[in-house]
Amino acid sequence: ASDASDAAPSKVFYLWPENVEPWLCWQGVQTQWRAGMSGPTGLDYQGVSAYLDRLGLEPQEHREMFDLLQACERVTLDEWARQRAKKPPR
Repeated sequence: ASDASDAAPSKVFYLWPENVEPWLCWQGVQTQWRAGMSGPTGLDYQGVSAYLDRLGLEPQEHREMFDLLQACERVTLDEWARQRAKKPPR
């Protein structure tokens, strides 16, 4: 049996206050990934929009948060592609 001392250390990171809400929204839409044969292809924008609607954001806040989530999506997809490229073919 292993104990907590065997676990990999957690990475700690800090957010600037203005990034807390976007980070929480990003975490909230993680169930909205569309996937194809090669894995995730992007977020389901209808699901993301529905999530933002449930938060009760004003229209301008909704658009700004959606833009921030799209930026996170692009970076995530790029990173996943980079990680796939590093893996040796089977």
